[in-house]
Amino acid sequence: MPQVSKRVLSKDIEEKMFKLFFEAFAYLSNPSEIQQFFLDLLGPVERTMLAKRLAIAVLLARDYSYEDIKQTLRVSSETIARVNIALNNSEGGYKIVVNKILQDRAMTEFWEKIEDTLTSVTIPRGLEKDIHRRKWSRKPKGPLG
Repeated sequence: MPQVSKRVLSKDIEEKMFKLFFEAFAYLSNPSEIQQFFLDLLGPVERTMLAKRLAIAVLLARDYSYEDIKQTLRVSSETIARVNIALNNSEGGYKIVVNKILQDRAMTEFWEKIEDTLTSVTIPRGLEKDIHRRKWSRKPKGPLG
C-alpha cells in the first residue's frame, strides 16, 4: 500500500507542489503522453488502485449493484462506498470524467465487455437468455447531474 512520509511539508511548499502536479496534466495532449506519464509516475499497485476507482465510478453511474462491482473488480464494499460518496457528494471531479466516458462512443465496446463479464460471473445457469434480452434493453442513466 502506498505511504506518505510522516514529515510534514510547509503549507506554501505543499500548495506549490499540488499546483505543479495538477498543471502537469494540462501539458499532456493525448492518451499516449498521459499513459507514459502515469507509467513513470505511479507504481503498478497505484495504477491498478486508481483504475479500479474510475471503473467503480462508471459502473455505479451505469446502475450496477455493489455486489456485481465487488465480484467483477475484486474490490471491497468500503471502496465502492467511498467512490459512491465522492461521485454523489463531491464538487464534480468524478462526475465530469464519468459523464465524458459514458458519452464517448469509443468506450462503449469496453463497457460492453465489462457487462458481459458481469453477466457471466453473476447469472445463475439457465437465466442467460433472459439476461441477454434485458441487457440490450438497458441504457445508461445518462449524464450525472
